[in-house]
Amino acid sequence: MPLSLRQLRYFARIARTGVMGHAAEELGVAQSALSHHMAELEALLGVRLFDRRPRGVTLTPAGERLNEHAQAILGALERAETDVRDFTEQASGPFVLGLCHTATEVAALTIMQRAARQLPGMHLSIVESVSGNLLAMMLRGEIDLAVAYQPPDDSRFNARPILNEHLYLVGLPQMIGPENTPIPFDDLPQGKVLALNLVRSSRSIVHSQFLRRQITPHPQLEIESLSALIQAMRAGLGCSILARATVAADLARGSLHARKIIQPELNRSLYLVTPANQPRRRVDDEMAGLVLAVLAEAVAEGRWPGESLTGSG
Repeated sequence: MPLSLRQLRYFARIARTGVMGHAAEELGVAQSALSHHMAELEALLGVRLFDRRPRGVTLTPAGERLNEHAQAILGALERAETDVRDFTEQASGPFVLGLCHTATEVAALTIMQRAARQLPGMHLSIVESVSGNLLAMMLRGEIDLAVAYQPPDDSRFNARPILNEHLYLVGLPQMIGPENTPIPFDDLPQGKVLALNLVRSSRSIVHSQFLRRQITPHPQLEIESLSALIQAMRAGLGCSILARATVAADLARGSLHARKIIQPELNRSLYLVTPANQPRRRVDDEMAGLVLAVLAEAVAEGRWPGESLTGSG
């Protein structure tokens, strides 16, 4: 017996609620029937999907893997239904765009303004997070398009390179030195570098495990919020490894200072990422073109300093 959509829907609801009774109530089925369906599903797949606990259930590793597939399949089904129901000559329907922090700073407003003007039939949702989180959300079917750094070589993604940018040590002049000259990697201030958790989760700043081990992080602070990170740097609590575009306003005001890192030179590449093996809607293509155009303009105008990796930027 093949895996059915009903089983996937039931399984996904239990995974979301964590309580069999709550899931049964939301689905409008008897709890005994729901338990029977899950027992059949586990027997069909030959693995245990849930750990039963006194106050609910948690997913096993196999259950976590199935949940990724379930979210993607059910999301694709919903997209197909919406796409066909709302089919017109114009791009329409819901669209979720994921932006890394730098893309939000540089391009989010222009993207929103242009989307409202050019795609009035679309409902745009914007999610901001570190690149690793955005790609995980895409695998769960929660994001249609992501602007992210260093996506893994994964057949589940279509990744188009947009630009390459150098990385700098950013902080107060008295912490990183007032010079405008580059700073060698070996001279990074040890115990002062913030946001190493952000580095590990996104792989977007220091890719090399060897280089990461050479950086002694701040012993008391670990920050994943860009706004909190900038506030901490302004207050002299630490410094960070960032692109100039991420803190362009602070650099222009003189509230932060930046020195290019060399020996070795650090850089990261920005990509436009879409789900692979998924039917394309008109709104997907329209938004991909719109986002690429906005990013190309940001590079050309110097608002996002970087070296274009594609002919269109």
